[in-house]
Amino acid sequence: MHQNRKLWINYLTNLASMRFSFKQHIFLTSAYFKGNIYLLLFLILSFLAMLGLQLLDALTLSDDILYHFIWQKDESATAHLIKNFSDLISSQWVHYQVTNGRWVVHSIAQAFLCFTSPFIYQTINSILFALMLYLCSWLIVSREDRIFSMVTMLFLLFVVFADIKTTLLWSMGTFNYLWVTTWTLVFLLYIRKISQSKSLIHYFISPFALLIGCSHEAICLPLLITFLIYFFVNIRKVKLYPCSLYIFWYIIGALICILSPGILKRADSDITLQNRIISGAINIVFNLKVTWLLLVSLLITYYYSKEKSLYHVVKYSYFYVCLLLSLGIVTVCGTNLERVVYYTDFIAMILLVSIWSKWISEKWKKWLIVAFSFVTLIYYIPALLVRLENYSNSQYMQHQMHEKNKEVIAIRYPIKGKEPIKDFFRNRFVNNSAAFGFYCCYMGFNAHDINMRCAATISGKKQLIFLPEDVINRIEKDSTAYRSYELDSHEALYIWQLPDDKQVHKVIFELKPEDISKLNIFQRFVAYKEDTYEYDDNFHYSVVHVNGRPYLVFTRPTTNIYRRISRISYL
Repeated sequence: MHQNRKLWINYLTNLASMRFSFKQHIFLTSAYFKGNIYLLLFLILSFLAMLGLQLLDALTLSDDILYHFIWQKDESATAHLIKNFSDLISSQWVHYQVTNGRWVVHSIAQAFLCFTSPFIYQTINSILFALMLYLCSWLIVSREDRIFSMVTMLFLLFVVFADIKTTLLWSMGTFNYLWVTTWTLVFLLYIRKISQSKSLIHYFISPFALLIGCSHEAICLPLLITFLIYFFVNIRKVKLYPCSLYIFWYIIGALICILSPGILKRADSDITLQNRIISGAINIVFNLKVTWLLLVSLLITYYYSKEKSLYHVVKYSYFYVCLLLSLGIVTVCGTNLERVVYYTDFIAMILLVSIWSKWISEKWKKWLIVAFSFVTLIYYIPALLVRLENYSNSQYMQHQMHEKNKEVIAIRYPIKGKEPIKDFFRNRFVNNSAAFGFYCCYMGFNAHDINMRCAATISGKKQLIFLPEDVINRIEKDSTAYRSYELDSHEALYIWQLPDDKQVHKVIFELKPEDISKLNIFQRFVAYKEDTYEYDDNFHYSVVHVNGRPYLVFTRPTTNIYRRISRISYL
């Protein structure tokens, strides 16, 4: 009885002071609700903005086409469409052996591309994009800085990152980068949350971390090594907590991905270490953007407060380790594609936003939110317009592909140089459905190219040939067109009418002499020293028939060859 009486007295005492506590509670609740309204509104706007760009995605003649088919070791074999999940498993088994170890993400990609409409995964992409922004802010900044951090990251991703069109705005790119990034963030936040948990359920669900590890070698390898370094440094402190189980399975999955025959074949390619480092240096100098911003921010912080700078590096030391490891992959991977630096700059972005959130004053944060939002909007509107233009061109191409008995497809795409401002936004936000050039991974004029054969199969045709619309129009109007070799209006292809319908086995470029000592330092690196240059690979050239006449079509060589051409012949 005495104990119950005491509890009632305490209750009545608290009730007597309820007026002030209730007002305070209402104030705090409204402030919290107001902050979350802004947060929710930003996430909804981010989702809608990305959805607008996603819905204008265009089918491309590269991986978007290939991933509808069962992967085969022999590219010359007949292409077979994936019709069921058994076909998908067969495809990924071969893909793992000959291409790379991303079997989890590429299985998901093939499943969505083959068995769903684009609208489904485009909507999911938009949801994941908004979720990715939220998870990043949750990972590294406090609640009061969520809006600032997400606005800043949206600005960095949309305006500053070197490549958005093939990482976040391309069907296969979204699976390889957006999806992988999001589930990796979920994984990192999850193991941080359950670090001290002792529930037995973790022993049963932790093996799913293996699937997260089998994601993308550019992120799972740096994380794998970072985890191993963490365990080595803290070997006496680390216990068999559930987070250790998850990390163990993640490492197993990462090893399965990295040690795939396809990845090892890439690593053991004919590219010399010197050429790998040159390509890596080009990527680091020209394509890394956020990492350089991070370095500048660290130096400025160090200048004004050595302690603050060192504190940040120590606090996020494992993030910095992961960043350096990712930078090492960029240096030696052997390609200077812009998307290769995505994961490096993404890690740098998280660290950069954490610095800015910590050391920029509240007044400046408000101004930066306004400025970043304005610049992002200025970028978004023309991005939407150029993607709409490209979507229209893609629809024009696909309509022809489904016309009965039509095998020569006219391709529309803007000529570079006529609209410099639009060119800037096209280069940043548009993946052309079809393009032509020396470095294309497919040759639209070559009906035997694997991509062209797959496109023909999807269209129910024996073969397809893609040429710029201006070339086809000129040939149809003038039977004497291209009697001598000429470039198309885009200056990407040579077209040359042949007198006889015969095979061509070699295209020969005779070159003018060049004084290498007079070239600038960048030109000297790639200077070609011989007097002739040949296409004999049966890839960069092909004989096509338009209006019943044979034409030799071949790509314009790289600039170091093109500037020296004096005469072209063929055998």
